[in-house]
Amino acid sequence: MKFLIPFALLPSILYAQITLEVSDFADGGDTIRVSNSNDFSIDYASTGENYTWDFSNLVAESQMLKEYQSMDNASAIPSFTFGAFAAEAYQATNFAETVDIPLDQAGDFLPISIDAINQFSKNAEDGITSVGLSIGISGTEIPVLSDTIETRYALPLNIGDNYSSNGYSYLDLNPIFNAIWIQYRTRNTQVDGWGSITTPYGTFEVLRLKHEIIESDSVYIDLFGGPQWFELPVPISYEYEWIAKNEKEPVLKITTRDAGGMETINNISYKDNFLNLNAGLQETQYTLKLGPNPTENKVTIGGVSGTFSYQLFNHKGQLIQSTAQQQQDTIDLSKLETGSYLIVIETAQGRSMHKLIKK
Repeated sequence: MKFLIPFALLPSILYAQITLEVSDFADGGDTIRVSNSNDFSIDYASTGENYTWDFSNLVAESQMLKEYQSMDNASAIPSFTFGAFAAEAYQATNFAETVDIPLDQAGDFLPISIDAINQFSKNAEDGITSVGLSIGISGTEIPVLSDTIETRYALPLNIGDNYSSNGYSYLDLNPIFNAIWIQYRTRNTQVDGWGSITTPYGTFEVLRLKHEIIESDSVYIDLFGGPQWFELPVPISYEYEWIAKNEKEPVLKITTRDAGGMETINNISYKDNFLNLNAGLQETQYTLKLGPNPTENKVTIGGVSGTFSYQLFNHKGQLIQSTAQQQQDTIDLSKLETGSYLIVIETAQGRSMHKLIKK
């Protein structure tokens, strides 16, 4: 006797295309453990429909705990700025610490202590937006509303979707210190793949997102006895994310930067189990040293891993010397006139700004 098994009951080798909704992303009260890897030979570009990504060989070098705080935990001033009394577009649902703001890596020229920077976000059915920041300066939190609100995720998300969003933020540190920071951002996003991904954390059905981020930063600072504007060139960066249902954080995220027309990986992170490799967010921040300072002819950059770029500005805020892919850890300053300069150093690990004195 033959038995017929209905086709619908047979296991399928194909993965279904998923739809990402607001409930699939972290909000206030969520805590996610993330591992970081240094496998910069990883293939981040390959994608497609019903694609299989195998990143099971990733090795964690460090871990961190990402905590998304609810607005109930916000201090008084940010709570008023981003809470129920704010305009609807600015009513955040969560905040989390970030190290992506350049003033936090402002080297030795800020005579103030920046304790922490928090990104305030609003999770809604139609998208996840960045509504502003709070900057902790010597125990006081300064809220910064985003004049133009950037949409990080336009929801719901399906294969083939694409969107663009702009962001604009303006931070005036007066009267604490005579400094202003301005950031313009454009985010271009496409959902360019779907399928199955395997990492050390497990196997998941995912959508693959590619974000192109074009950013322009400017700093107004009294650095040489008179305030000047400094344009800070920022390379185009890309974020590749593999996002699954109900996981709250990308299962895998790879960020790259444009270096002379070529993409170079600067960070690999993925959701993971506890491995006793924890580092706080502050411990993962980028640190870089240069010396001697003051110097006569040369300055050596310490703490660089791989190539780096730099821009050197004079006291008028003019760019006078730069390079895209510096391989030596020493910069020749012999042709510069005596005086004070601002040097901005960009590496795969981040950006650092320093006042430099040529004797």
